[in-house]
Amino acid sequence: MGNFIAKHSPLFILAALCIVLALASPVFRSSGNLQGVAQRTAVVGIMAVGQLAVILTAGIDLSVGSIAALSGVLGCMAMVDHQVPMFVGILLGTAIGLFCGVVNGVFVAKGRIPPFIVTLGMMMAARGLALTLSGATPIFGLPASFAWLGGARGWWLPAGLMFGTAACFAFILKYTRFGRSLYAVGGNREAARLSGLPVDRVRIIAFALSGAAAGFGGMMLASRTSVASPTAGEMYELNAIAACVIGGASLTGGEGGAFAAIAGALIMTVLQNFCNLQDINVHWQQILVGALLVALVYYDNRRKRKSGLLRD
Repeated sequence: MGNFIAKHSPLFILAALCIVLALASPVFRSSGNLQGVAQRTAVVGIMAVGQLAVILTAGIDLSVGSIAALSGVLGCMAMVDHQVPMFVGILLGTAIGLFCGVVNGVFVAKGRIPPFIVTLGMMMAARGLALTLSGATPIFGLPASFAWLGGARGWWLPAGLMFGTAACFAFILKYTRFGRSLYAVGGNREAARLSGLPVDRVRIIAFALSGAAAGFGGMMLASRTSVASPTAGEMYELNAIAACVIGGASLTGGEGGAFAAIAGALIMTVLQNFCNLQDINVHWQQILVGALLVALVYYDNRRKRKSGLLRD
């Protein structure tokens, strides 16, 4: 029973938090507010699932926010300036994110450069490219039909895409060789290599998934705001990482789950939403989320020390 609770602790934390806040605030428990929470979580939630693929391999991707901005700018420019169909623009934005992710993965896996350095470089390069190609101005005049992706026709679509993405990745993690390889590479890279696993390929695909999720998230963000801004997605990389960690993913690799990452993203959004309803200063919101993040990492390290998985 204890192992079950520990394994699914993010879901229990989310449920307990929602119950307490619902009792404290009638507005919080209203259907409209809860639907808004789910809708606002969608972009970070999808990015968090992509980020999880990298974290499972003991890597990190700092570039997802900038990739989202670049993908949103180029995908929307194609729709506005070249009149490409909406779905083609969405696919183009996602493909640009995928390409950036592959570039990250190749430099990390083949170039043997630390993920922190590679993705930091991509973060700056993608942001600069987004600003250059857009002339440092937002892209307006998006097709009215494009707004559906961000939830103009209902909160259920972005929320459904978020949970659908998590369900697909959860299936991959549990039932496919690639999913098991992600855990193996993150748990012990050298042992995975000696056992015959294609470690470099697994790491490249992990970064590609993170990039694709960021690209699609960038298109969804542009749809929600009705504008593609080259400055969009700032701090989203940290939110995605925080969602994974709050959801129980280990930054040392080999541990984490897709729905747990979504739970982590929802926990952050729920806390921020409640603080907004109570008119709590946004700076205190950041302190609260930061304290929660450090506390959960401390708990994770303490648990690993007790089980012998981590030594000083």
